[in-house]
This record gives sequence, structure tokens and C-alpha cells, in this order.
Amino acid sequence: MLIVMVSLGLLAPANNLAQSARPSPNANMVLEVIATHTTMASEDRYVYLRVFSDSTAECQSSEHSNSEKKPLVVKRALTQDEFIRIKSVVSEPKLAAVKPKYETRYAIVDTWTEWTIKIQRSGQPQIIQVLEFSPGLARTMKHPYPDALVKLGCNIKKLRTDVSDESDGLDSECKRVLGTPSRPKS
Repeated sequence: MLIVMVSLGLLAPANNLAQSARPSPNANMVLEVIATHTTMASEDRYVYLRVFSDSTAECQSSEHSNSEKKPLVVKRALTQDEFIRIKSVVSEPKLAAVKPKYETRYAIVDTWTEWTIKIQRSGQPQIIQVLEFSPGLARTMKHPYPDALVKLGCNIKKLRTDVSDESDGLDSECKRVLGTPSRPKS
């Protein structure tokens, strides 16, 4: 497994990171997830996950999860199975029909994360905004996400975990959807 870590002195704006970290000059972006982590005191915008047509993926650590406060960009070549799985998920016709915005149904007190998901489609990209992705909680609160969005969000979380080698952040609903057991913490 190829992992390249680049330590940046300053947080590269998410828009500029695509140019500096793109694995192959001919690769097209298949999927991009920009996360905005907001607290009462700050806002941290970072690349949660990018997947390219050359079967590579990258993600960026966030300031709130990085004790050194130096964002890291992690790039990795995906396995054929990983790439086929994510391509299949983003190509799902039911996903193309989901709403453009999903907000949480529970009170947020002082910290939250919003995903802006961009899927390349013929014509124009599909943009989906999700505030505090939590399919298990959404189902418990009687406001479940569409199955296609749950499948996408859970695959995004799993792929980020695999690319970044961070601890498993999957809730029980994602584990059920993906059919994966818990991954031991390093």
C-alpha cells in the first residue's frame, strides 16, 4: 500500500489543494467531499476525501483532529475493489435523485461538521450538503436518510478511514450497511 504524507505549514485552502496534490495530471475527480468543522470559536475547512479517475484518493487531516495543528495530506492508490465499489455507489441512479441538502433533526450545541459532496456527472456535478451525517441517529429520530445517501455516506467514511488510517468512525448503521465489523484502534 502506497501512502505518501506531506506536512504543510499552513492549511491549504480546499480549492487549491486539488491542484497541488492531484496524483496524476490526467486524472479527473470522481468524488469530492469537503468538510467544514465548526465550533463556537473556529471553523476548519478541509478535504475529507477526494477520489480520482486514476484509482487514487486523498484526504486532509483537520485541525481539530491533529494535535500538531499542521494539516497532513494523505494520498493512496485504491485497490481495484475499493475503486469499483465507490464508482458503483456514485453511479447509483437513486443517488442522482436525492435532495441537495440534509440537515440534522437534533439540537447541535457547540460543534458540528458539514459535508459538501460533489459527484461528477455528465453535464454538471451533483452537489449534496449533509449536516452531521449520522444515519443511525437519523433513523432513530424517525427521519432516515434515503438509502442511496446512507450507502454513499457510509462508503465515504469507510474510504476515508482506509486512506487516512485514522480510527474507525462508523456508527452501527454504517457497519450494518457496509457489512463490516469494527476495526481495532491503533
